[in-house]
Amino acid sequence: MKKILIVFFSIFLLTGCTFVNIEKDSIEDIINTVIEKDINLYNNVFEGYKFYVPRGLKIIDKNKYNSKILFKDDTFYLYVDVVSYYYKTKKTFISSTTNYLSKELRFNDKLGYIDITETEDKYFVEFMYNYAKIEAYIDKKYLNEAVLNMAYILSSIQYNEKVIDTLIGENVLDYQEEKYDIFESKRENSNFLEWIEKYDTFTEDEKEKNQDVLDYEVVE
Repeated sequence: MKKILIVFFSIFLLTGCTFVNIEKDSIEDIINTVIEKDINLYNNVFEGYKFYVPRGLKIIDKNKYNSKILFKDDTFYLYVDVVSYYYKTKKTFISSTTNYLSKELRFNDKLGYIDITETEDKYFVEFMYNYAKIEAYIDKKYLNEAVLNMAYILSSIQYNEKVIDTLIGENVLDYQEEKYDIFESKRENSNFLEWIEKYDTFTEDEKEKNQDVLDYEVVE
């Protein structure tokens, strides 16, 4: 009986009440399982949006609409594009036939894509959905688990339209001359991580202000 339980928990991963088989399910099946759920969980609330970070992951830095999320020994770089959300921007994704995986995602009124490029010992993942994007270099043995967590984060994002209307209307957002287009996959030539590093500068006051969301409890 003990052996059966050990095998069961080693294969199935429970994230936000969703069971997936991370050893046998395809990446497409994992993504579809998550985004087809009506996810109403959140444990992080920021200006204009809130979202859920699954257990075992941790926000290690956050500034404006950029977050760094620790997953095992790798880092997810999350960018939430409230400007594109405000204008309801939509663009067509052109998939690649040479990438490890390249596919457009659509569910109800939410659009996105998953683009994965294989490197020497890691996968470079670009996952855009629900007006937000995560990029990361992921160890090959953790690819399915990483994509599962990315899908949960992105699909759980809920926007506060009243707050965003105020931000856009009053020009409070810090518009930069150089903007990153989340709808465009950069694939192996991506500049997203460099773009994040350039604009994602934290002051001690900002870190102190956001410390309360780094250690969180799930809110349903």
